[in-house]
Amino acid sequence: MERENKKAIEQIEYELTTFIRRAVYKDNSENKIGDLERAVYLLLRQLEEFGPARLTTLADSFKLDISTLSRQASAVEAKGLISRFSDPSDRRGSLFQITELGREKLLADKRMRIQRYQDMLKTWSSEEQKLFGELLVCLNEAFID
Repeated sequence: MERENKKAIEQIEYELTTFIRRAVYKDNSENKIGDLERAVYLLLRQLEEFGPARLTTLADSFKLDISTLSRQASAVEAKGLISRFSDPSDRRGSLFQITELGREKLLADKRMRIQRYQDMLKTWSSEEQKLFGELLVCLNEAFID
């Protein structure tokens, strides 16, 4: 049984590595979906789903150095996709929130991305799609621990 488990883990490692490589290639190729870079898309998704957040909270969520996320947030803010305001609970800190323009761009990109996955997974049953989604949630949570 341990040999089967090792073989399964090796297959998972290889397939995930290959998937990540192909996903990065797609995001950097002429076949890229939408206008938003992956980092911007994820930042907007986070703010859309969970609401305003401090830079430290966002950096922790993405497992990024705060200086890296600060540069990204400043660039996204300059494009008008997010805005900064004083934290009402602590005026020394700032919160970031998605703007209406950011929400519009996010929605447009999200629709295109979802369509891509619908096309890629069209031969999968609803049960397979649901299970895969649940397993990806588990995998993403395991990366955090």
